[in-house]
Amino acid sequence: MKEELTAVRLQAIKPPATGRLDIGDAKQPGLILRVTYNGAYSWCVRYCPKGGSQKRATIGHYRTSPTTPPLMSLADARSRTKDIVAAAARGIDLLEQEDAVRRADLARREEGKARSRSLNRVVAEYIEKYAKVNQRRWILTERMFEQHVLPKLGGKPVVDLRRADIIELLDDLQHKKGLGAQVNRIHAALKAALNFAVEREYLDANPAAAVKKQFKGEVPRERVLTDDELKAIWLTADTLKEPSRGLVKMMILTGQRRDEVRCLPWAELDMEASLWTLPAGRNKGKREHVVPLSDEAKAVLEALPKLGDEFVFTTGGKRPYAGQKRLKDILDRESKVVDWTFHDIRRTVASGLASLRISHDVIGRVLNHAKTDVTARHYNRHDYLEEKAAALAAWGRHVTAVVTDALEGRKVIALKARRKGPQ
Repeated sequence: MKEELTAVRLQAIKPPATGRLDIGDAKQPGLILRVTYNGAYSWCVRYCPKGGSQKRATIGHYRTSPTTPPLMSLADARSRTKDIVAAAARGIDLLEQEDAVRRADLARREEGKARSRSLNRVVAEYIEKYAKVNQRRWILTERMFEQHVLPKLGGKPVVDLRRADIIELLDDLQHKKGLGAQVNRIHAALKAALNFAVEREYLDANPAAAVKKQFKGEVPRERVLTDDELKAIWLTADTLKEPSRGLVKMMILTGQRRDEVRCLPWAELDMEASLWTLPAGRNKGKREHVVPLSDEAKAVLEALPKLGDEFVFTTGGKRPYAGQKRLKDILDRESKVVDWTFHDIRRTVASGLASLRISHDVIGRVLNHAKTDVTARHYNRHDYLEEKAAALAAWGRHVTAVVTDALEGRKVIALKARRKGPQ
């Protein structure tokens, strides 16, 4: 349908009962007025770039309903259509060209916004989108940035960060603030956050990537508690109230990580089957881990008061036990054992299991360590539940013997003597 459109005629055109009505303008080739049943009036253009195929596009609205004033006049619609058709005759798709310019302009603006991000903003985004999702102790990462990095570099755009800025920060932390191995932790956290920024194209290269470790005195801890030290810590724990007493004993009897034990919910325990099932989301290995409960471990759990249905080690029932620093201070003072950490208990359990002739593979599975070879990772699907149960049962008996001085007459190899390492 085609006719010469006029202002008067446009006012008289009514929406169709259903569907749409297309009216071509006889005066300007390619211009079409489209009217839909819901009262929208749109200007469309039909054109064919030289050497290409025919196209159709909306170039504006005449009005959005029969009662609203015109948004794009007939004269403007004809002028716009004339430009588009004329460009098409020369082989130019004017609408596509304009759209490309708009996209490029938008991209430049977005790039400018992204590249002007301060380290404060990048770190906040990194914590929210990465650390909270992937790190169980993300709050420590957040505090590390807040205390040591952001006060000095937070307001600086990440694109302006230089390697010298990172080195100066780390030098100050080590030589002016007196930080030791923690300087390397801060460096690693900053490097990870800036890698996050590089992936999102907030900057082109990570200035922290080429910075070497500042603190050279860091060595892996090798501290293993002797039988006498293990006994002293256990007997000190025995003098404490619950849940402190049970928490220490469960770490010793199971060899699991401190926070995995500390935040243990009752729902993970099957006391009848003597099993503790750690879900993937609550352990460092990110895989389900089943811990058989020895008789000694079950006795510890059964002695605990049940304050609510959620956490095992709790003082009020609503939150997991949170007094580990004070607990460690008491254990140090009363047991007289020095230079040890809660994590050293895991190394002690591993060494103790080895002394009981438990295989290296079973020890790794008790501790939920990652499998390092292809066969273990992809082919060996055995759950080792019986072997883990036997290992932890033997360890439970050994701990009982140690703390009750029942070692006499038994052929038990003493645990490796402790070696000092940095805290």
